[in-house]
Amino acid sequence: MAIKTPLPQGRTYAGLSAPERRAERRERLLDAALELFGTVGFAKTTIPMLCSAAGVTARHFYDDFDSREALLRTLYDGIAEAVFERSMGALRLGEENDPRERIRKSSAAYFRYLTSDPRIARIYAIEAVGMHHELEQHRRAKREAFVRKMTKASQGFEDRGIDSRLLSAAIAGASHDLLLEWVLAPRRPSVEKMIETITTLWIRTLQLDLDPAAR
Repeated sequence: MAIKTPLPQGRTYAGLSAPERRAERRERLLDAALELFGTVGFAKTTIPMLCSAAGVTARHFYDDFDSREALLRTLYDGIAEAVFERSMGALRLGEENDPRERIRKSSAAYFRYLTSDPRIARIYAIEAVGMHHELEQHRRAKREAFVRKMTKASQGFEDRGIDSRLLSAAIAGASHDLLLEWVLAPRRPSVEKMIETITTLWIRTLQLDLDPAAR
């Protein structure tokens, strides 16, 4: 039996260096996780299934991830960071702009990104929720960071005696539950209706829909 000698550091194979090959395998595993966790579900997905879909060995899997949970956490982090960046960016956009328009753009950024791929929506709303204690603690920490950023971004809106922290937490929770409704409903509500629902909830709570003279 021929003994395979490890490639020296920096040696290329098929045009890729060892670090490049590892990065490419990692991306394939993340793509496989998006497909399987987002369709079959986390609980029914095994490591052999992930390896087969990604075209890697179990050894390669454990080179990058300690467990299925670690892979799910990495995938969730990518989704969460993308949606937070989009929605917060829209909320901060143009400090002089009409706050109602900023709220609408932020709500639109949130829902349009998460519903752009049903697999993303399922992972964010279902598969990453309550699956594992450490992952759940991590997810709650991410939610807390999101609520804090939302609270800070919305502090420039007119204060109608509403606790901005509680309002931000309520909006975050309502948005997540609307996304869950979109994932689970036999007949999905339109994305535009979800955007309008959250926008209306936020604007009416702050009474931004009233004529200034009537406030």
